[in-house]
Amino acid sequence: MKKFCLILLSSLFLASVRAEEANDEEIKKLRQEAQEISSSEAPTTSTATSVFTSGERSLQALNPEISVIGDGGLRFLLSDLDPQSIKYDSGFFFRVLGLHFQSDLDPYSFFKAAVELNPEEIALAEAYATFTNIVPGLNLTAGKFRQRLGLVQRWHEHALDQFDFPLVISEFLGEEGLCQIGISLDWQMPALWTNHMEITLQVTNQMNEALFSGQLFGPPATLLRWGQYFDLSPATYLEFGLSGIFGTNNRLNLENEQGQLYDEPWRTTTVGAADFTLSWAPPESERDRHLTFRGEVFWLGKEIAGGYLSRWGGYAYLDAGLSESLTVGARADALQMVEEPAWLWAATAYLTWWQSEWVGLRVQFSHRAPEKNPAEELLILQLMFAAGPHKHDKY
Repeated sequence: MKKFCLILLSSLFLASVRAEEANDEEIKKLRQEAQEISSSEAPTTSTATSVFTSGERSLQALNPEISVIGDGGLRFLLSDLDPQSIKYDSGFFFRVLGLHFQSDLDPYSFFKAAVELNPEEIALAEAYATFTNIVPGLNLTAGKFRQRLGLVQRWHEHALDQFDFPLVISEFLGEEGLCQIGISLDWQMPALWTNHMEITLQVTNQMNEALFSGQLFGPPATLLRWGQYFDLSPATYLEFGLSGIFGTNNRLNLENEQGQLYDEPWRTTTVGAADFTLSWAPPESERDRHLTFRGEVFWLGKEIAGGYLSRWGGYAYLDAGLSESLTVGARADALQMVEEPAWLWAATAYLTWWQSEWVGLRVQFSHRAPEKNPAEELLILQLMFAAGPHKHDKY
């Protein structure tokens, strides 16, 4: 009797389970039919509820990246290594506090700008937008930018391997270098006999006072550069370039004593340059060791009121990385002064210690021997820092 009751209870339990499963299947079927009916009878206009999101936390991504660059230190200028001849411009200095802005405008263009502040003035160093691949391999840049006359001239002072620009650049192109307003076309050419080849064409105004009229408006200046790059081995590359710029240096719309406007006679300025770089850095330890030999030769031809100037100049330097943080180097300069054809010779030695990629200390000693004046020595102690996402890049 007991066994019969157990069998009966088990049968009842199984029957209830099967009934529940059947009910579940029936409910699922009814729900599916209801959804099909509602979707077929839905109106053509959507009645879905709109969901709004604020996205305040993502707005920061739209802001440009901002970096602050500092460059200052201590300098001593003396004659013939005589401590009693320290010149009046020796002492502490703060060369520049730079505000650097960078941002991608969209997938096809980006923007860069640099504003420089020092104890004497606030100046717009660069501000330009670059539009990439307007046709395959061709970029267009518009704005104010440092021009590609040679190689080192394009860099900012805080990114140089030495404290200052080579003397031929500051003598021929002016203390601020060649930085003008216009457009630049950079074409990455098909590599025929090299690993990389490019041509740069730049058309700008002539606001540089050392070379041209110094006026914001007037006939444009034209620059052309041809560069080649060779991978000699996995650790060694060679870069070579030829560049030149042509413009005028006569001023326009001047006013005489009678209040009449006149233009100075047509006068031209031409500068040619050749640059080369030979660099070695083993791939397995390129952050610890490198050896770079770089040099440039410049020729300046300039019509002036009293005749024609023809000047030559150049430099070469060797830069060696001894470790990830320590770099030593030496530079030799030779050039003809613009005001008179006397030669200036100079030798520079420097030691740079990088605490990190953002903070560096440098000591530099230069001996300058003008042909017609007493020799001078310049000792520089330099501090460089970069606060922000960008360090001291060469670009």
